[in-house]
Amino acid sequence: MTVYVFDMDGTLTPPRLPMTDEFAADFSQWQKTHDCFIATGSDMKKVEEQLPDFIIDNFTGIYTSMGNVLTAKGNIVYQNNFIPDDKLFAMLEDFRSKTKYTGQLYSNYIEIRIGMINFSVLGRDCPYSAREHYSLWDKENQEREKIAEKLRSEFPNYEISVGGSISIDITPVGFGKGQIARHLRKQYPDDEIIFFGDKTFKGGNDYELAYELSLMDKTKVIQIDGYMEVLEKLKQFDNN
Repeated sequence: MTVYVFDMDGTLTPPRLPMTDEFAADFSQWQKTHDCFIATGSDMKKVEEQLPDFIIDNFTGIYTSMGNVLTAKGNIVYQNNFIPDDKLFAMLEDFRSKTKYTGQLYSNYIEIRIGMINFSVLGRDCPYSAREHYSLWDKENQEREKIAEKLRSEFPNYEISVGGSISIDITPVGFGKGQIARHLRKQYPDDEIIFFGDKTFKGGNDYELAYELSLMDKTKVIQIDGYMEVLEKLKQFDNN
Protein backbone atom coordinates (compact mmCIF):
# COMPACT_ATOMS: atom_id res chain seq x y z
CA MET A 1 0.00 0.00 0.00
CA THR A 2 1.05 3.62 -0.54
CA VAL A 3 0.34 6.38 1.99
CA TYR A 4 0.16 9.93 0.65
CA VAL A 5 0.98 13.03 2.71
CA PHE A 6 0.28 16.60 1.61
CA ASP A 7 1.33 20.02 2.78
CA MET A 8 -1.65 22.40 2.56
CA ASP A 9 -0.70 26.04 1.77
CA GLY A 10 0.83 26.26 -1.68
CA THR A 11 0.38 22.52 -2.23
CA LEU A 12 -3.33 21.72 -2.07
CA THR A 13 -4.43 25.36 -2.02
CA PRO A 14 -3.10 28.74 -3.04
CA PRO A 15 -1.30 30.21 0.02
CA ARG A 16 -3.87 31.06 2.73
CA LEU A 17 -6.72 30.81 0.25
CA PRO A 18 -9.48 28.18 -0.03
CA MET A 19 -9.08 25.12 -2.20
CA THR A 20 -10.54 25.78 -5.63
CA ASP A 21 -13.83 24.06 -6.53
CA GLU A 22 -12.31 22.45 -9.61
CA PHE A 23 -9.41 20.98 -7.67
CA ALA A 24 -11.70 19.82 -4.83
CA ALA A 25 -13.95 17.92 -7.23
CA ASP A 26 -11.06 15.98 -8.76
CA PHE A 27 -9.11 15.50 -5.54
CA SER A 28 -12.12 14.20 -3.59
CA GLN A 29 -12.61 11.43 -6.14
CA TRP A 30 -8.94 10.44 -5.80
CA GLN A 31 -9.18 10.47 -1.98
CA LYS A 32 -11.88 7.81 -1.95
CA THR A 33 -9.46 5.10 -3.00
CA HIS A 34 -6.26 6.21 -1.22
CA ASP A 35 -4.94 6.61 2.34
CA CYS A 36 -3.90 10.24 2.69
CA PHE A 37 -2.90 12.77 5.34
CA ILE A 38 -2.44 16.53 5.69
CA ALA A 39 0.84 17.80 7.22
CA THR A 40 0.58 21.53 7.96
CA GLY A 41 1.86 24.16 10.34
CA SER A 42 -1.61 25.70 10.44
CA ASP A 43 -4.13 24.86 13.14
CA MET A 44 -7.41 23.04 12.57
CA LYS A 45 -9.37 26.29 12.34
CA LYS A 46 -7.31 27.35 9.32
CA VAL A 47 -7.65 23.91 7.74
CA GLU A 48 -11.42 24.28 8.03
CA GLU A 49 -11.23 27.75 6.45
CA GLN A 50 -9.28 26.50 3.45
CA LEU A 51 -10.63 23.00 2.78
CA PRO A 52 -14.24 21.93 2.17
CA ASP A 53 -15.78 19.62 4.78
CA PHE A 54 -16.02 16.71 2.33
CA ILE A 55 -12.28 16.97 1.62
CA ILE A 56 -11.45 17.06 5.35
CA ASP A 57 -13.69 14.05 5.99
CA ASN A 58 -11.93 12.02 3.29
CA PHE A 59 -8.47 12.35 4.88
CA THR A 60 -7.27 9.40 6.93
CA GLY A 61 -5.77 11.90 9.36
CA ILE A 62 -4.80 15.57 9.62
CA TYR A 63 -1.53 16.63 11.25
CA THR A 64 -1.77 20.30 12.28
CA SER A 65 0.56 22.69 14.13
CA MET A 66 3.65 21.01 12.62
CA GLY A 67 2.40 17.58 13.65
CA ASN A 68 1.76 18.53 17.26
CA VAL A 69 -1.90 17.61 16.83
CA LEU A 70 -3.31 14.65 14.94
CA THR A 71 -7.02 14.65 14.19
CA ALA A 72 -8.78 11.68 12.59
CA LYS A 73 -12.45 11.76 11.58
CA GLY A 74 -13.13 14.68 13.91
CA ASN A 75 -11.39 13.18 16.96
CA ILE A 76 -8.06 14.31 18.43
CA VAL A 77 -5.68 11.34 18.47
CA TYR A 78 -2.91 13.19 20.32
CA GLN A 79 -1.57 16.67 20.99
CA ASN A 80 1.71 18.07 22.33
CA ASN A 81 1.78 21.24 24.40
CA PHE A 82 4.60 23.81 24.46
CA ILE A 83 5.34 26.55 27.02
CA PRO A 84 7.87 28.90 25.38
CA ASP A 85 10.59 30.92 27.08
CA ASP A 86 9.55 34.51 27.98
CA LYS A 87 12.76 35.73 26.38
CA LEU A 88 11.48 34.42 23.05
CA PHE A 89 8.43 36.69 23.18
CA ALA A 90 10.64 39.70 23.98
CA MET A 91 12.85 38.98 20.97
CA LEU A 92 9.86 38.58 18.65
CA GLU A 93 8.45 41.91 19.81
CA ASP A 94 11.85 43.48 19.17
CA PHE A 95 12.04 42.07 15.64
CA ARG A 96 8.58 43.45 14.92
CA SER A 97 9.38 46.92 16.25
CA LYS A 98 12.67 47.16 14.30
CA THR A 99 11.56 45.78 10.94
CA LYS A 100 12.74 47.69 7.88
CA TYR A 101 9.57 46.79 6.02
CA THR A 102 7.81 50.09 5.33
CA GLY A 103 4.34 48.76 4.54
CA GLN A 104 1.44 48.63 6.97
CA LEU A 105 1.68 46.05 9.77
CA TYR A 106 -1.30 44.06 11.02
CA SER A 107 -2.46 42.28 14.15
CA ASN A 108 -2.00 38.63 15.17
CA TYR A 109 1.76 38.62 14.63
CA ILE A 110 2.57 36.15 17.43
CA GLU A 111 0.16 33.23 17.15
CA ILE A 112 0.40 30.56 19.84
CA ARG A 113 -0.77 27.18 18.56
CA ILE A 114 -0.70 23.76 20.18
CA GLY A 115 2.95 22.73 20.34
CA MET A 116 4.31 25.72 18.40
CA ILE A 117 4.46 29.46 17.78
CA ASN A 118 3.93 31.12 14.42
CA PHE A 119 5.54 34.56 14.12
CA SER A 120 4.93 37.06 11.34
CA VAL A 121 6.41 40.57 11.30
CA LEU A 122 3.62 41.56 8.92
CA GLY A 123 0.81 40.06 11.03
CA ARG A 124 -1.45 37.20 10.01
CA ASP A 125 -4.59 39.36 9.91
CA CYS A 126 -3.34 41.07 6.77
CA PRO A 127 -5.23 41.17 3.46
CA TYR A 128 -3.96 38.95 0.68
CA SER A 129 -2.51 41.92 -1.23
CA ALA A 130 -0.31 42.84 1.76
CA ARG A 131 0.80 39.20 2.07
CA GLU A 132 1.93 39.23 -1.55
CA HIS A 133 3.69 42.59 -1.12
CA TYR A 134 5.58 41.47 1.98
CA SER A 135 6.48 38.12 0.43
CA LEU A 136 8.09 39.82 -2.56
CA TRP A 137 9.92 42.27 -0.27
CA ASP A 138 11.13 39.42 1.93
CA LYS A 139 12.50 37.46 -1.03
CA GLU A 140 14.70 40.45 -1.82
CA ASN A 141 15.61 41.43 1.74
CA GLN A 142 15.63 38.01 3.45
CA GLU A 143 14.16 39.41 6.68
CA ARG A 144 12.61 36.13 7.79
CA GLU A 145 15.76 34.12 7.19
CA LYS A 146 17.84 36.68 9.13
CA ILE A 147 15.39 36.50 12.03
CA ALA A 148 15.40 32.70 11.90
CA GLU A 149 19.21 32.61 12.06
CA LYS A 150 19.26 34.88 15.11
CA LEU A 151 16.62 32.74 16.83
CA ARG A 152 18.52 29.52 16.07
CA SER A 153 21.64 31.03 17.63
CA GLU A 154 19.79 32.20 20.74
CA PHE A 155 17.55 29.14 21.21
CA PRO A 156 19.38 25.93 20.19
CA ASN A 157 16.63 23.91 21.91
CA TYR A 158 14.05 25.23 19.41
CA GLU A 159 13.55 24.33 15.77
CA ILE A 160 13.07 27.42 13.62
CA SER A 161 11.79 27.23 10.04
CA VAL A 162 10.68 29.85 7.53
CA GLY A 163 7.04 28.99 6.91
CA GLY A 164 4.58 29.88 4.17
CA SER A 165 5.05 33.31 2.58
CA ILE A 166 5.08 35.65 5.60
CA SER A 167 5.91 33.73 8.77
CA ILE A 168 8.34 31.71 10.88
CA ASP A 169 7.45 28.48 12.73
CA ILE A 170 8.97 27.79 16.15
CA THR A 171 8.78 24.42 17.94
CA PRO A 172 10.82 22.57 20.55
CA VAL A 173 13.53 20.36 19.05
CA GLY A 174 11.97 17.09 17.94
CA PHE A 175 8.48 18.56 17.64
CA GLY A 176 8.64 20.07 14.17
CA LYS A 177 7.22 18.55 10.99
CA GLY A 178 9.79 15.75 11.12
CA GLN A 179 7.79 14.06 13.88
CA ILE A 180 5.08 13.37 11.31
CA ALA A 181 7.43 11.08 9.37
CA ARG A 182 8.32 9.15 12.52
CA HIS A 183 4.70 8.79 13.58
CA LEU A 184 3.58 7.64 10.13
CA ARG A 185 6.36 5.07 9.92
CA LYS A 186 5.18 3.55 13.22
CA GLN A 187 1.65 3.36 11.83
CA TYR A 188 2.74 2.05 8.42
CA PRO A 189 6.02 0.16 8.98
CA ASP A 190 6.03 -1.66 5.62
CA ASP A 191 4.23 0.75 3.30
CA GLU A 192 5.51 3.36 0.87
CA ILE A 193 5.08 6.98 2.01
CA ILE A 194 4.92 9.76 -0.59
CA PHE A 195 5.03 13.40 0.53
CA PHE A 196 4.00 16.40 -1.60
CA GLY A 197 5.19 19.87 -0.59
CA ASP A 198 6.00 23.22 -2.17
CA LYS A 199 8.91 24.04 0.18
CA THR A 200 10.79 20.75 0.63
CA PHE A 201 14.17 22.44 0.00
CA LYS A 202 16.54 23.39 2.83
CA GLY A 203 15.18 26.41 4.70
CA GLY A 204 11.61 25.69 3.61
CA ASN A 205 8.96 24.72 6.13
CA ASP A 206 8.50 21.29 4.48
CA TYR A 207 12.20 20.49 4.64
CA GLU A 208 12.28 18.81 8.02
CA LEU A 209 9.56 16.35 7.08
CA ALA A 210 11.18 15.76 3.68
CA TYR A 211 14.56 15.17 5.33
CA GLU A 212 13.20 12.71 7.91
CA LEU A 213 11.49 10.76 5.15
CA SER A 214 14.72 10.68 3.13
CA LEU A 215 16.33 8.73 5.98
CA MET A 216 13.71 6.00 5.70
CA ASP A 217 13.24 3.23 3.17
CA LYS A 218 10.28 3.21 0.78
CA THR A 219 9.63 6.93 0.74
CA LYS A 220 9.42 9.63 -1.93
CA VAL A 221 9.41 13.41 -1.63
CA ILE A 222 7.73 15.36 -4.43
CA GLN A 223 8.59 19.05 -4.71
CA ILE A 224 5.72 20.75 -6.53
CA ASP A 225 5.03 24.21 -7.91
CA GLY A 226 1.34 24.89 -7.42
CA TYR A 227 -1.67 22.76 -6.63
CA MET A 228 -2.52 21.79 -10.23
CA GLU A 229 0.79 19.97 -10.44
CA VAL A 230 -0.39 17.72 -7.59
CA LEU A 231 -3.17 16.25 -9.72
CA GLU A 232 -0.77 15.60 -12.59
CA LYS A 233 1.65 13.76 -10.30
CA LEU A 234 -1.13 11.68 -8.69
CA LYS A 235 -2.35 10.55 -12.12
CA GLN A 236 1.19 9.49 -12.99
CA PHE A 237 1.50 7.41 -9.81
CA ASP A 238 -1.87 5.72 -10.42
CA ASN A 239 -0.92 4.93 -14.03
CA ASN A 240 2.41 3.32 -13.09
